[in-house]
Amino acid sequence: MGRGLTIRWALKHDVLVGSRSLDKAHGIAKEQEKIARGFYQADFKGSIKGVLNSEAVEQSEVMVITLPAEAVIPAITDLKKNLKPSQVIVSTVVSMKKSKGMFVYTQLSSSAERHQEKSAAEIIQEIVEPIPVASAFQTVPATYLNNIDSVMNIDVLVASNNDHAYAVVSKLISDIPNLRPLKVGPLENSKLMESLTPLLLNAAILNNLHDPSIRVVPWMPASFEE
Repeated sequence: MGRGLTIRWALKHDVLVGSRSLDKAHGIAKEQEKIARGFYQADFKGSIKGVLNSEAVEQSEVMVITLPAEAVIPAITDLKKNLKPSQVIVSTVVSMKKSKGMFVYTQLSSSAERHQEKSAAEIIQEIVEPIPVASAFQTVPATYLNNIDSVMNIDVLVASNNDHAYAVVSKLISDIPNLRPLKVGPLENSKLMESLTPLLLNAAILNNLHDPSIRVVPWMPASFEE
């Protein structure tokens, strides 16, 4: 997910790739920028730079969390000191496990009582308060994002308690051709969004589908048609 978003946003934006290892960050950034420049040619206006996680947080206007679920709480707790009040945080996190060949949605931190029944995005919001968090991209297949040749015609559900965060994230979504942001209410609805990921994966397994996603279409009764 992180690599796909990086290469698509770099067309217009300066993107920082964060890692605990500077060498790893440099390697990913160099690889992604080479692909982006080769694909976009003269239209390439942004940049991709590899830095340590702490530097990425300190230097960014928007921080997008694409970490594995088990790494989220310790990483965000550690990086909280580097955050700025003006920032917006985007959670793409989904916590799930595989059981008997199917995917099951799980709590991000089942051992912490205060986190019970909370979505990953809500838990992140509790950690970084008062910096606003928006939840998005859970139903966008990373396979599509990572394939720069793919043309996506997908809706991206966005949940947030903050109108500014929603506006910022919606603009970033719209910067990727054929992605449409759809506001779905407060951050508590992120639990519904996050649980859609294992549901879609199970649909793919049981129906031999290739990377299914979501497109919301209006319904009109036949009697209304001209």
